[in-house]
Amino acid sequence: MRKCRKEDLHLVEHVLDSAAQEYADKANVESPEIIVDNQVYLPPGPSHHNSHDIYCSGGVVLASRDGKIVCENTLDARLDVVFRKKLPEIRKQLFGQVVA
Repeated sequence: MRKCRKEDLHLVEHVLDSAAQEYADKANVESPEIIVDNQVYLPPGPSHHNSHDIYCSGGVVLASRDGKIVCENTLDARLDVVFRKKLPEIRKQLFGQVVA
């Protein structure tokens, strides 16, 4: 199952077959069946009108058929990973070395 923003649906459907084939070639497996969820979408992009609303800057969320494996490959999720990884460095830059 694959989810995307409603405004990105056409793009996702356009690259779906080539992405599945590229995966199959690299993993040396048969091309996977990929179903795009046409009922539930990721939230729309951020808006300056409602800055506290839930948003998604783009990307896709992939899940296995049973939902046990989920890969959130959105820009927002990737930025969150980088932020968490760099948080100690950011704290040091902002507040200096903490003495225990």
